[in-house]
Amino acid sequence: MRLRWNSKYNVVAHNTAYLSVLELLKMVMPFVALPYLIATVGEDKYGLVVFAQAIISYFVILINFGLDVSAVRNVSVNRSDPEKLNEVVSSVLLIKTFLFVLSFFLLVGILSLSERFRVHYPLFLLSFLSCLSEILFPVWFYQGVEKMRYITLIRFSSIFFYTVTVFLFIKQEDDYLLIPLLQSLGWLFSGAISAYMLIRVEKISLFWPSYRLLRHYFVESIPFFISRVSVVINSSMAKTVCGIFFSMGEVAAFDLAQKIATTALVPLQMLNQALFPHIAKNLDRNFVNKCFRLIMIATLCIIVAVYFLAPFGVDILSAGKLPDAVPILRVLTLFIFSGGITLYTGSPVLVSFGYSKPFNRSVVLSTIVLIAIYVVLYLTDSFSILNFAFALGFAEFVIAVYRLYYCNRYNLIKLYGRSSNV
Repeated sequence: MRLRWNSKYNVVAHNTAYLSVLELLKMVMPFVALPYLIATVGEDKYGLVVFAQAIISYFVILINFGLDVSAVRNVSVNRSDPEKLNEVVSSVLLIKTFLFVLSFFLLVGILSLSERFRVHYPLFLLSFLSCLSEILFPVWFYQGVEKMRYITLIRFSSIFFYTVTVFLFIKQEDDYLLIPLLQSLGWLFSGAISAYMLIRVEKISLFWPSYRLLRHYFVESIPFFISRVSVVINSSMAKTVCGIFFSMGEVAAFDLAQKIATTALVPLQMLNQALFPHIAKNLDRNFVNKCFRLIMIATLCIIVAVYFLAPFGVDILSAGKLPDAVPILRVLTLFIFSGGITLYTGSPVLVSFGYSKPFNRSVVLSTIVLIAIYVVLYLTDSFSILNFAFALGFAEFVIAVYRLYYCNRYNLIKLYGRSSNV
């Protein structure tokens, strides 16, 4: 029995561990610097940086264009075919490069037309610089071939660089522009190493793909792009609206609460990323159901911990300057609960079994619901950061219910009884 476990789950366990270490470092180490940043540059300047990053997140989605989902499956399925891998990697990188250039000109145009954005021209450009790592760092490739050790070490170096340099170079309020600069330099450093490893270690030979190949991979990723647009709207809308209608201090408070809630989901997210290529390859429904029960138990434990530790965590991470983040975080436990379900039922389950349509439709539906809630809040003069948190949690709940319905309908996850592999 032990041998069977090792042969079937050992790779998943190792990749889950590597991914967990990577993401925990990615999320926790910036938290080390967060109290210092808020105390040094102030909540308003920090909120301004968060607002700029929220705007740039829309361009990140455009550059990825859903390829970070579709390419994982293509790499996983063709991992034993060097020629096909060269084709996938070359096509994805070229498409992303084109979209990066397009995004740059779009950003420059927006900054030129908007007086409010134009005032902070350097901030937006320095934040945009980090988008280069979306091309240089092919996480989707290493995820697809189930080799997460490399990127764990590489990402650690970039995160360590950012955390250390924050304390070395940011000394006063006017140094707030160094925050996006140091972040971008860290990502570019890790991206350069990763690109070198891709060619030298993984022996990927890049070539100029034909228009037919580029069109194939581009069109294939469109449904995932649509869902990713919805994801970034869901996650960034509150901060964007706060930055337009409220103070940057409130943007900082919401961002802190959202960061903690997102970090709480990291262990589940890493497990899902490791499970994705394994489930896509084996299509074992019994395995899918066992993992679902495990994830639900873990999610409930996380919710309890976040709710009761919220005051302590917010006080430590904000240096006592953002107490408004506590009630926001507690409301976002609804987001955490729903997020545990949506993460698992998305790429690892629905996409792996070939049901991409309900996967993508669920996110679009939640965005429609979220926008409708914002319209109602605006018309009833009920805009507030707490209501934004409720709206985000409810939108995520819509995704969870929708995906669970289809997982049960297609006999992927049985909410009662025993699943069949047939």
